[in-house]
Amino acid sequence: MTQIAHQFDLVRLRAFMTVAEEGSITAAASVLGVAQPALSASIRRLENDLGQQLFERLPRGVKLTETGRYLLPKVYEVFGVLGKLQIELHQIGFEPSGEVSIGLPPSVSVVMTQPLLHRLSTRFPNVSLRIVEAMSGYLYDWVGTGDLDIAITFNCQDTDTVITRPIMQEEMMLIGETKKMVGFPCPYPVSRIPELPLIVTSTRHALRSDLERQVEALGLKLDILYEIDAGHQLVKLVSSGIGFGVFAQSAFASELLNSQVTAIPLAPRYLRTVGVSHHRRMLGDPALTTVLAEVESLIEDLHRSGGWPT
Repeated sequence: MTQIAHQFDLVRLRAFMTVAEEGSITAAASVLGVAQPALSASIRRLENDLGQQLFERLPRGVKLTETGRYLLPKVYEVFGVLGKLQIELHQIGFEPSGEVSIGLPPSVSVVMTQPLLHRLSTRFPNVSLRIVEAMSGYLYDWVGTGDLDIAITFNCQDTDTVITRPIMQEEMMLIGETKKMVGFPCPYPVSRIPELPLIVTSTRHALRSDLERQVEALGLKLDILYEIDAGHQLVKLVSSGIGFGVFAQSAFASELLNSQVTAIPLAPRYLRTVGVSHHRRMLGDPALTTVLAEVESLIEDLHRSGGWPT
C-alpha cells in the first residue's frame, strides 16, 4: 500500500492531468503556478515510478502515449471519487456557492431557461448563474476546453475529458408554417424531404449532418435554402413560411401552441438523445456536482410533465 501511495501521489497525478489537458509543460506550469523545471521533474518521477512513458516529447509541446491515454480517464475517476467523498463529508449543512456556467441549445433554452433559473436561484441563492445559448456542438466543445461547466447536448459521447449522461430521447419533426403544411402526408417520408426548401444549421452540428446522411443514403440531396447557426432566426424563418426545417418540437413550443406552425413526424422516425455534459474534472467540485444533479432532475421533471415536448 505504501508503494501504491507513493506511485500515485495526488500532486503528481494532478500535474499529469494538467499537462495532458494543456498539451504543453510550459502551459501546464502556468496553470498550476509552478516552475517549469519542477513540473518536468514531477512528470519524470511519475513515469519512473510507474515504469511507463506517459508523454511523447515533441518539438513543441507533448502528446500522450498509449499508456498516458489509458491513464488519463482513470485519473479523472480518482479525483471524481475523492470529490464525491468530499461532498458526502460536507453534505450536512452544505450550501453551494460561486459561479456556475450552463450552456443551453436554442431549442432547450425555450423550455428550460425560466424554470432552470427559478429552481436554482430558489434552492441555491449563493450560486451565481451564467446561461450561455449556442448550438449543441459549440457547447460540447466549450465544456471540453473548460469554458463551460455544464451543457445540454445532443447525441454526444464520453471522451477522455468530457462525461455525457443520456437523459431522454426526443423526436425530430418536419416543421413548417401551418398553412403550407396542409395536405402533407403524416408521417412525412424522409425520401421526400429533398422536395422542400430547407432552413438548416451548418454541417458542424449533428442534426444537419445526420439528416444529410439519411438523404444521401437514398441517392438524394437536400434543397438548402438557408444555412444558419442562430436558433431564434431559424424559428422565425420557418414560422414565417419561407422554408421548412427538421427540428425538435421544443424549439417551436410557443409557435406550436398558437398553431403558427405544424409538426409532422418523419418516416422512418428520427430520434436524438438529450444528455448533460460536463468536464471530468468537475467531479471533484461539490458545488458544481450539486447543481449538475439539479439540472438533470429538472430535465426529467419537464419531460414527465410535458413541459418539454418530445
